[in-house]
Amino acid sequence: MSQLLDLSTLADSLDDAPISDLVQQIIDQAIVDRASDIHLEPYQDKFLVRTRIDGRMTNYGEYPPRIAPAIVSRVKVLSKMNIVERRRPQDGQFTTSFQGRQIDVRVASVATINGEKIVMRLLDSSRPTVELSELGMSASQLVVFERMFSANNGLILVAGPTGSGKSTTLHSALKIVAVEHKNVVTIEDPVEYVVPGITQIPVHEANDAGFAVQLRAVIRQDPDIIMVGETRDVETARISVQAALTGHLVFSTIHATDAVGAIYRLLQMDIEAHLLASAFRGAISQRLIRRNCEACAESYVATSAEKKILEINNLASDQLRKGRGCPVCRHTGYRERVAAFQILESNEFLSEFMVTRPQPTLFRKHAMEAGMTSMEFEALRLASEGVTTLDEALTLAVAHDIA
Repeated sequence: MSQLLDLSTLADSLDDAPISDLVQQIIDQAIVDRASDIHLEPYQDKFLVRTRIDGRMTNYGEYPPRIAPAIVSRVKVLSKMNIVERRRPQDGQFTTSFQGRQIDVRVASVATINGEKIVMRLLDSSRPTVELSELGMSASQLVVFERMFSANNGLILVAGPTGSGKSTTLHSALKIVAVEHKNVVTIEDPVEYVVPGITQIPVHEANDAGFAVQLRAVIRQDPDIIMVGETRDVETARISVQAALTGHLVFSTIHATDAVGAIYRLLQMDIEAHLLASAFRGAISQRLIRRNCEACAESYVATSAEKKILEINNLASDQLRKGRGCPVCRHTGYRERVAAFQILESNEFLSEFMVTRPQPTLFRKHAMEAGMTSMEFEALRLASEGVTTLDEALTLAVAHDIA
């Protein structure tokens, strides 16, 4: 492949370069920079291209507003969207090739006061899954994680906001469970990683083949283990619980603030507490923080304030590191991300307690007594081990955890 153009010079050559080439160059550069999303944003006096890299928005360049309609139309053509419709939100997708890899691009458009804004999400289904030891869990968390996912049956929930790495965690778990004598089936929207030896089913909401429909069909396929990409509705939640109660190991992602919140999210969907208590095996919640760039990270002596924060949490301060910034990390000091986890494993007491539907704060208190730690603490632990900076870890920390 030819060398990528400098995006800062593209605006000067718009009259010579076809719009299709410009769009492809933006996508290719975003792939090189490991971006997860590309934002094409029209404003009255400019057309802004931004990307999300390691969770942070980055400006790629500002261009004349006159090119916005042509670029938007090109992306809509690629993703088979209606180029005439400019007022209603639309969704689409297409596939692009980069250095022998197939990249799936999910596209969403929305009308703004200055024209249509486009967001493209880049999904590399060919990238290898992350090893469990590289996810960011402590040694004790890893033991609990492997024990939960090695169970013969039950329901395991993975909670967190969009883009928090839930799918990566689940696919890493598949390496534990996907053995020759097990029938493993996943239902995903979209299929982000291709895992050899398991059956992966994409969701097609538009064709009345959503999670609930596919899950009901999968149960008739003699599965041992079922991964549900997301529990979005009551029907999917109810079928998942029933499947877990009838001898299947079911794990699914769900939008909740923490591991305890995942339980109460299902209770809010009117899942009976006694059924959930019987099916529930555990919950994992996670957030992503930026990892130190290994090419430029250096050790440093902690300040008195940093030592105090770590000492309060019984953590050492002699391994702190931070990146000085280099071309590898685009002079940010960070490259890639790591997850801070909160893991809740059910036990007999918590199951019986769940049936009473206690207040979340009280259930959380008992879960902490049973060994669950907070994500804030785990982020500080990662900083104390030199994986990330203390400043980055403190983006997750709250006052009562460090004061």
